[in-house]
Amino acid sequence: MKRLLPVVLVLLVSGCVQTGGETKISGAGLAVVDFSSSVEDVEGMGKTVRISMEVENQGGYTTGDVLACLIGSNFPGKISEQMWSSESPVCQSAKRELYAADPETGAPGGTARFRWILKSPWIPYPQERTDEFVGRIFYRYKSQATAKVWVYSEEELRAAKQRGETFSEALETVATPGPVEISLSAKQPIRADDGYFTLTVTLTNSGGGTVFDAGNFDFSSETPPKISELNVINLRFDYPESSLQDEGCDDIVELRRGETRTISCGFTIKNPETITLKTSFPITVTADYGYYTDSGLEITVRGKKGETP
Repeated sequence: MKRLLPVVLVLLVSGCVQTGGETKISGAGLAVVDFSSSVEDVEGMGKTVRISMEVENQGGYTTGDVLACLIGSNFPGKISEQMWSSESPVCQSAKRELYAADPETGAPGGTARFRWILKSPWIPYPQERTDEFVGRIFYRYKSQATAKVWVYSEEELRAAKQRGETFSEALETVATPGPVEISLSAKQPIRADDGYFTLTVTLTNSGGGTVFDAGNFDFSSETPPKISELNVINLRFDYPESSLQDEGCDDIVELRRGETRTISCGFTIKNPETITLKTSFPITVTADYGYYTDSGLEITVRGKKGETP
C-alpha cells in the first residue's frame, strides 16, 4: 500500500501524517490519519487504483460540514488518454457528524472515510511518470475560550495586597481545542473605579492549514467549491451585558497559515459603584471559520509494451 507523502500544505499540527508505520498526531481539529493508495505503481492503461482517506475529529467542536477532495496535476480529466479518470466524485462530503473528542475520558472523536476509484492513464512504452495526488479536507470549525475577569473595589484591592496576592496578565481561562488557538489576557489588577479595562485576544493558526470564510461554502459539492475569502475569521464576544459593554471589538480578523495575531477589546464597567468587593465577569470569545489542509502521495505509471491508446 502506498502511504502518504508530505506536501507543502500537509498538516504540521492538527493533521500531520507520517509516511508508513504508526501515525503520530498532536493538536486539534480534523486530522488526516490515513491517506494512501492501493498500489505504489501501475503498468498499463485502465488499471484500477483506489485512493482512501480517513479523518478524525481531535478537537473540541462537533461538525457535520466536512468535504474531502482529491486533486492532481493529471487528474481529473478526459482531455487526453494520458490523464487519470475517476469513477468517483472528485469531492465527497461526510455522511454524518464528526463528534468532538473528549479529553477528560480519552474517548476519540468521530471519524469519516472517503474513497476514490481511479483508472490509470496511457503512457508510451517504455516511458514512466510519477504523478502527485493531494487530498484536501475542508471543514467548518469553532474555537472558544472563556475567561474570568476579576474586578476589585479599592478597599478589596488593598486587602488583597495585604494578603500578599500577586497579579499578572494571565487570566483563568478554559479553551476548547481547535486548529485556531485562542488565549485571553488582561492587565491586572482591574479597578472598578477606573470604569473600564482592556481584554487582549491572541489568535494562533497552529493547525498547519488555511483559514477561510465558510459562510457561503458548499460542503455538498462534488467539485472543489470556490472560496469567497481566505484567511478570515469571524469572532463573537459574549459577556454579562447587564454589567459590561464592549467598545466596538473587532469581529473580523485576518489570520494566515502559521500566524499569530493579537487584538485588543475595550470594556466599559457599568455601575462600578455597586462593586464593593471582588467580582468576576465571564467573557467568552468564539472564533467561527472554515479550515482546510492538504496531504499528498505519489503513484508511478509505466507504459506497457505493445499497448496503444
